[in-house]
Amino acid sequence: MLLDLDPDQLLNLTISFLLPFFRIGAFFMALPLFGSRLVNTRVRISLSFVIAIIVTPVVYIPEHDPISPAYIVLIAEQLVIGFVLGFAVTILFQLFSLAGQLAAMKAGLGFAMSNDPANGISVATLGQYYLSMVALAFLGTDGHLVMIEYLAESFEYWPIGGGFDSQRYWQLVLLGGWMFEKALLIVLPLGIAVLVINLSFGVVAKASPQLNIFALGFPIIMLFSLFFFWVMLEDFLDIYTLFFREMIDWMKVTWGIQLDG
Repeated sequence: MLLDLDPDQLLNLTISFLLPFFRIGAFFMALPLFGSRLVNTRVRISLSFVIAIIVTPVVYIPEHDPISPAYIVLIAEQLVIGFVLGFAVTILFQLFSLAGQLAAMKAGLGFAMSNDPANGISVATLGQYYLSMVALAFLGTDGHLVMIEYLAESFEYWPIGGGFDSQRYWQLVLLGGWMFEKALLIVLPLGIAVLVINLSFGVVAKASPQLNIFALGFPIIMLFSLFFFWVMLEDFLDIYTLFFREMIDWMKVTWGIQLDG
């Protein structure tokens, strides 16, 4: 016996599916790794489609006319919310990228640039290395699963039709200060160590002017910085876990989510 489908019910199901699908698709476009060039567009669309099918039955969809300007506003709202949710996670990744670039400048390796295949730009090699490390830590600690839970819960604390809450966007802007603060904390030990070495070379140059400190000091500082950078990698996973938990706590306090990850 064939299943009888009422055209009106089918239309309502399709309309109800589209709004969560737009938010989920925008989220994966802005999410690090998944939204980069490393992941095919068809894969992102397929993943968004599957998650939207799972989420739609438990999401409250307000009544609306699908053929009206108000529906277009709802679609725009979902796209903006999806990008904002994904951008909040991007800040965590860019924190480590910024820390790597600051470390490269302190170590005299700012000229060492490499191509970032994910974003199609050239960045400092140490920044790219930090970005690769945080990507591995993100996947290895099931951070992507936590983000999917975070996305599903967004329909509770940021419901469809809730409007464009400017306060949420301003809170996201303030999160940029947190990014710069944590990046400086990561680089601070290396910066202090390089400062001590420069002061030591200054004392040597004053005591023995005949030595060519500029030719001698640059390679020594570079080698010491690389060694210090290698030593700092021992605590990289702990640092990432700490900052990831701070990000989750910020989401709980500021946006009211209930993540268990």
